Amino acid sequence: MKYFKYYLPMFVLLLGCGRSGPEVDQNKWWTESERQLIVSELQRTTNELQAVLEDITEVQWNFREDPARWSIAEIVEHLEMQNQLHYRELSVVSKAPQYLQYRSITQGKDTFFTKYGTDPKPGKAQWFLEPLGRFCSINDGRSAFLRARQELTQLVETTPIDFRKQFTFRAPVEGKELKDIKIGQVRDLHQLLLTGIAHTDRHLNQIRKIKHHQEYPKD
Repeated sequence: MKYFKYYLPMFVLLLGCGRSGPEVDQNKWWTESERQLIVSELQRTTNELQAVLEDITEVQWNFREDPARWSIAEIVEHLEMQNQLHYRELSVVSKAPQYLQYRSITQGKDTFFTKYGTDPKPGKAQWFLEPLGRFCSINDGRSAFLRARQELTQLVETTPIDFRKQFTFRAPVEGKELKDIKIGQVRDLHQLLLTGIAHTDRHLNQIRKIKHHQEYPKD
């Protein structure tokens, strides 16, 4: 049980009244324009990451502003891991029953997740998203990120799943009334992807700040 909190984001709580597939509703909630928005934003942030990594040296790749801060290499590793975890979460939750009652919490709340991209409050990565120094070279780190991002983008482009009808959780909700559940504790899969995009934007800004640091190596 001590590991439960780490695995909660990867699984949907089975709450008894959920039903799946066309038995619930034939009407699509996730529109094609919303799908294309996610694809476009994934491509934008991918292109921006490639741009900030262009022409940096190995010394710059491993530069730290101070010992407690991540290097560019570690940031890219962290982003690659996040893409892998979101890919798995999307795959697992897509196969789970639909709990459409949570629509009342998530509907119209996309900005709660997109504003994370510019939130000045510092974040703290959970242990399974902490970089371990797996990529010693720029090419290895960039290639790993691009592979994970390509797979994630392809999943979004081709999935038949209605991402507005599948919900994932960040806190226990079983036995709670809907009025007592907050946005963020539950999100639909479209909003999960918005979170990942905002998370990438945060770290793009972090890399840009590193590159403007007064002690950042010139070459």
